Amino acid sequence: MTLCWPNHIDEAALSGGGWEAALPLDQLLNPVMADQARTLDADPANTQFTATLSRSRPIGVVALAKHNISTTAEWRVRVYFDAAGNDLAWDSGWGQVWPSIYATSELEWEYDNFWTGTIDDDERTDFTALATMFLDSPQIARRIDVEISDAGNPDGYVTLGRCLISDAWQPEYNMAYGVTYGYDIGTEFETAGDPGMTEYADPKTPKRTVTFALKHLSQEEGFRRALALQRTQGLHGEVLYTESAEANQSSFAKTFIGRQVSVDPLEHPYYANYANSISLKEIL
Repeated sequence: MTLCWPNHIDEAALSGGGWEAALPLDQLLNPVMADQARTLDADPANTQFTATLSRSRPIGVVALAKHNISTTAEWRVRVYFDAAGNDLAWDSGWGQVWPSIYATSELEWEYDNFWTGTIDDDERTDFTALATMFLDSPQIARRIDVEISDAGNPDGYVTLGRCLISDAWQPEYNMAYGVTYGYDIGTEFETAGDPGMTEYADPKTPKRTVTFALKHLSQEEGFRRALALQRTQGLHGEVLYTESAEANQSSFAKTFIGRQVSVDPLEHPYYANYANSISLKEIL
């Protein structure tokens, strides 16, 4: 299990690429994902950007949320120690934006994606668009370059709702068994005054939830990580959660950007051991 916070994009200076004047690159600084940035077209020269941080920060993951990037697109992330981009810390190389999502058991032999488990563009809207690039190990860096290769995007441009650039924490001991996944379905109903009390639904997009317990934390992890998460992110700040930073056919379903829906006190149940429970709800 990996938790990623805080989002350093909020302190970054953004540059590069070609963006619509009414939907500029700086929209990525807005935590409201519905306020999107849009490129002028799908030319690779325009579908890229640089985030330069105000000072060196630990970087463990780069993520793009609420995007319209096509299912055949690739992207690349480069992280630099310096603001000028002369001292390379890490290079992801080119990789798929959309990972394998379906298990082979879900697909028929005749399907084109039987071996790959990928989706096609007709299915994109059925999934929460989130691309994640986890570094092999966190780097203390100042500059992040993001390139997107999506010349065949059917929309003719790329839109991005949010970028997350943050540290990544994997506790020494993983979360305990008993983790629960679910959906917060906020659909509202109005009931008519007829004898049948007919209900009319106002559907809402379901938001993923996860609740888990970290039962074997050291004192340092408890105070400098678990409680720091509560202090810095509160109930509103972004937290990227994943059950596995290594891509597999189930990791996409278990990875999302969320917020804490409650904060539980740090427990000290016995000598040299601390425990904390965490509950997150997806941000859309």
